[in-house]
Amino acid sequence: MENSFKYNLDSSYLHLQEAKLNWENANEQTHALWVKSYVHIDSISYWLNRVEKIAFEESMSSFKVSDFNDYIKKYPEATYIPRAIELKDSLSFEIAKEEHSYKSYQEFIKNHPEAKQRDLAQEQYEILVYHSKTKDADEHALNRFLLEHPNNKFKSKVEGQIYELRTENKSKSDYLNFIRDYPNSSKIDAAITHLWYSSDNKDSIFINYPTWKSISYYQSLTLAEKHTIYPIIQDGKVSFMNNKGEVVLNDEFLKAKKIYNCNGVQTPYIEAEKESGYGVIDRKGKVLIPFEYESISFLPEGLAVVKKQGKYGIYALNEEQWIPCMYDQIMQISNRLFGVRIKNRWGIISADGVQKFPVEAGQLIKIAENTLLIMKKGRWNYFSEDAIFNEQINTADSVFKYESYKSLEDQWFSLKEEGKWAVYSPNGEKWTDNYDLIKDAPYKQGWLTQNDTLWQLLNYDNKLKIDSLLLPVVKEQGVISRWKGKWQAYSWSGDSLGNYVADTIAFDGNTIVASKGGIDHLYFKNGGDLLLKSYTNWHIQKIQRDSTEEIFIGAKSKRYKKFALLNEKGNQIMTSQFTDLTVTPNGFVIAKYGNWYYLYTTKGKRFFQEGYSNIYYEGETFVLKKNGKYGLYIPKTNQKIAPQFDSKLIKSTIKKDGVPQWLGSKKGKKGLFSFTDHSTAKFYYEAIILFDSTSVFIREDNMWKLLDIEKNDIALVCDNYKIKSSEDGFTWILYQKNEQYGAYSIKYGNVIYPEFLSIQNIGSREEPLFLAKQFIKQAKLYILLYINEQGNVVYQSFLNESEFNLVDCY
Repeated sequence: MENSFKYNLDSSYLHLQEAKLNWENANEQTHALWVKSYVHIDSISYWLNRVEKIAFEESMSSFKVSDFNDYIKKYPEATYIPRAIELKDSLSFEIAKEEHSYKSYQEFIKNHPEAKQRDLAQEQYEILVYHSKTKDADEHALNRFLLEHPNNKFKSKVEGQIYELRTENKSKSDYLNFIRDYPNSSKIDAAITHLWYSSDNKDSIFINYPTWKSISYYQSLTLAEKHTIYPIIQDGKVSFMNNKGEVVLNDEFLKAKKIYNCNGVQTPYIEAEKESGYGVIDRKGKVLIPFEYESISFLPEGLAVVKKQGKYGIYALNEEQWIPCMYDQIMQISNRLFGVRIKNRWGIISADGVQKFPVEAGQLIKIAENTLLIMKKGRWNYFSEDAIFNEQINTADSVFKYESYKSLEDQWFSLKEEGKWAVYSPNGEKWTDNYDLIKDAPYKQGWLTQNDTLWQLLNYDNKLKIDSLLLPVVKEQGVISRWKGKWQAYSWSGDSLGNYVADTIAFDGNTIVASKGGIDHLYFKNGGDLLLKSYTNWHIQKIQRDSTEEIFIGAKSKRYKKFALLNEKGNQIMTSQFTDLTVTPNGFVIAKYGNWYYLYTTKGKRFFQEGYSNIYYEGETFVLKKNGKYGLYIPKTNQKIAPQFDSKLIKSTIKKDGVPQWLGSKKGKKGLFSFTDHSTAKFYYEAIILFDSTSVFIREDNMWKLLDIEKNDIALVCDNYKIKSSEDGFTWILYQKNEQYGAYSIKYGNVIYPEFLSIQNIGSREEPLFLAKQFIKQAKLYILLYINEQGNVVYQSFLNESEFNLVDCY
């Protein structure tokens, strides 16, 4: 017979718990009484466990999270609780997995903080919430993600996305603004590092960003940059040493850039070659461009054009390859745009490789800082750099309407449309009307424009300065043109300098010369004029005296065929009696009377009574020549030496006992003298060549000798010599004796004895380093000694021919 008795597990469990509590609180007599009725603690515990088991089995049969939650809540002391919790967590996790959304995993983590699946759920949550909230996200959404999920494992990746968005233009301002707006970003170090590589003033980076994590590393690089390092050979490979001979970089390079052999390396990074290809490292050996390229050419701002398998791309130092090697040629347009060529067509891409203009242009020309000219199918158009980058341009054939272009000064340019030219500003704004022809006016005075046969002068504000010019002649002083039978002259400001009826006119300094019928008419800037009716072969000299300017004219009389000195009014100061006459800038007159030249004042007074076969003015000094001998006169100091020397006297920078010395020659011998002892000075030497402020090279006994004038001491004797001066001003002497070379340092004297095949300074002014070379022919061995300015050998190499070629400067 079926038992239809209905029971309630919950109420049974409560009664049993109450029974257990009563048992625990009862005394022994009560326990004895209950035992007689077959009730004891074991039976109570049995039925409690029985009820817990039946309730758990019912939860298992339904297998719902809610039933497991009810069981755990109602039976907290049950032995099945750990299993119930485990099953509840597992079932909840499967439900979250089935939905597979960041919200489902977020709910699981919230409700099951102790579950063994929590870490896996957290991982899935972080992945899904990242993808959900950052897919196609803008900067605002990415920032909100970081605020809402500061501990998400994709935090650094999101910071990287923001970094890419904010620096997509690859401009310095992008990196500066990123550093300002995201000072706590994990990419802050990368941004500052990029600034360092692209900066011309690297020390400013250290000042502006003192908390930069890598500051000590790059400070050491900058400090190292102040010292040149040099390629040397070690065990058949190229290494680098400093000027002390210490090897500072050793990475088994096959070769270094050839120019390093002659000048060393001053830059913070070094181009070299390994078996895998060319690459770039810094002074500490950190790879900035991997060694996998066929060639590397540096661009500004820390970029380089790299070549691989015959194709070119762009690499950013210390970052990555911005543009893959897939083009036949690359040229930099701006810090964010590059022109790329495939076969014979050009296109434009951004620094991240996005195409901004299709590869279909015939030419690209950067006509101005922000303006690019593009030629397509033989026609031109211009576009701003911003418009190209932001893809706001029309590339249809119809927009290419200009027939030609011309570059003008200061990044202005002109374009030709339907046979007419117009000027455009560097920003691409049409600036002028259309003309038949446009060209730069000389001296940056604007533009000369032509319509039909007439020209105009426009200034840079497009204002008309001079109109109606016919075949204009432009000079430094202004413009000359002929109009309606008259000559017109204008200053560059557009002011008329007068109309002239003449055959020709010309500028002579600030004087206008109008000629008609062989007669010249001078028109002075001060308003005066002079008709040279009776004169020809004239010249004008203006002399400034205090605040006034005096004008003097030397002119040849047509009647007497002799020269006279005239003032600006045409009055004769010196009559027509000279076969030659010159007015000097310092206010003297050199005139030839009879067979002799004399020196006069501009008032016509003879300055010296003695005449000379020639007098000429050189550098505030008058050279006096007579009977084949030379002397001089210095007006400023009123010092004079009568002609007695074989050649012109040369003023030196040398002083002896504080007295300036002059170089001269007598009887075929040369010597130095002062004004006070020129008559008693001795001349011993075959030749003298001035060297510096204390020494000269003298030729004596068929040898060259370096003589210290003050000390009267011979510092060097040689067969021949060359004075070597580097670009940075370091001067030394390469000398030859007995067909061997030595070196003489100005500071330390004879630092390398004449024992070498060749010597060169591969160092700098601050850190000279001589490379002395010797060759042992029988052994085919090259000996290279690296010697400092003090004459100490800091490094030496013994090389075979192939090794020598790796570090040879020539």
